[in-house]
Amino acid sequence: MALLSSLLRVAAGGALLAVILLAVARLGVPPEVRGHASIPDTLLAIGLDRWRDIALLGAAIALGTSLLNRLLPEDTARALRGGFWTGVLAMVFIQQGATFLLHHLFHALPDQGYSLLPLPGWWHMPQLVALALAGGIAGALLSLVLLWLPLPDLLAGLAFGTFGLALLADGLPLPSLPLPPLPLPPLTAQSPGWWANLATNGGWGLGAALLMRPLVLRSDGSEPE
Repeated sequence: MALLSSLLRVAAGGALLAVILLAVARLGVPPEVRGHASIPDTLLAIGLDRWRDIALLGAAIALGTSLLNRLLPEDTARALRGGFWTGVLAMVFIQQGATFLLHHLFHALPDQGYSLLPLPGWWHMPQLVALALAGGIAGALLSLVLLWLPLPDLLAGLAFGTFGLALLADGLPLPSLPLPPLPLPPLTAQSPGWWANLATNGGWGLGAALLMRPLVLRSDGSEPE
């Protein structure tokens, strides 16, 4: 009974957080895009089906995360938890920050970063939220790589970000849930493709790996190199 009650609280919290993020993101869209409607009208225009879908998605993610934490070994669960949140932070502050600078200072990227416009194919969630979620999932995967393989953490993070996030730029044709492209710089030989990718996606991996150092992801308990 205690387990069921705990899972219900987790699901409710995930649904509430997802709904709050949707509301904040929709209100953050520039007025020239969403119009000059009042706050209540802007939120009511989203539609009940949209609210329901986002709430269910948030509840499912929260439940899945909670169940994984209960079923996996402690070191693996700790790596996944820390990897997810460091991946989110690195995406929001490092990858999107580098995207913002490359767009405004060098005009190297069409995307200016920190966009809250709905992203088609990703349940129309705001672009920044979709990128943060993708960064969190990629961060969880990176944490497992650092936990299980004896690789230098910063070099592994740089390579993982440069090549791994570049795959998301073209989308992933998964058989059960194909993921459409994300607004990430692709890895191409032509300038600014390669160096823009290195600065943004590689910067994400480097930053995520650095933020993971306090987690001590070596299975023997030693500090990362």
